[in-house]
Amino acid sequence: MRTLTAFWLLAGTVAAGDSLPSGPNVGDRLPDFKARAFSGPDAGKEFKLLDRTKKGPTLVIFVHEITRPGLQFLRPVDDFVAGKDKLATQVIWLSEDVEKTEAYLDRAKKSLNLQAPIGIARTGKEGLEAYGLNDMVKITVLIADENRVVANFALVDPNGKDSRMVIEAVKKVVK
Repeated sequence: MRTLTAFWLLAGTVAAGDSLPSGPNVGDRLPDFKARAFSGPDAGKEFKLLDRTKKGPTLVIFVHEITRPGLQFLRPVDDFVAGKDKLATQVIWLSEDVEKTEAYLDRAKKSLNLQAPIGIARTGKEGLEAYGLNDMVKITVLIADENRVVANFALVDPNGKDSRMVIEAVKKVVK
């Protein structure tokens, strides 16, 4: 019985996202990768993440899967970072089929209503496989400064409450 209870306690922790790693660890260098810009001045063009960060404060939000609660997480963070010129912000949709994801984002553009630039990165062997992102989470958030990760949030079931902790972490790097 104790083993079964311990299993359910552990399962609850994993389901809450407390112990699922995703992406580089705090202190690691922020790896570079290529993505296709969906929005912003470079829409349709390929870019490298580190070309946009300029080694300064950086917020990268990887969207593995979007849900209504996930949007409740994204919008407050997006509103907070809007207009912060010293912060390089990038929302990256992860996909095995970039064209299909572009079509989805085009249809969802008005309901998403994000100000941050959106990019699409290919997952799997041709894309971000080496980045260490966990497909069991819906959103992975990395905050970096001088291309070193200073905060990492692997959100299994993101919602509006999670946006507060991300905003507080961003405040620490944007001085």
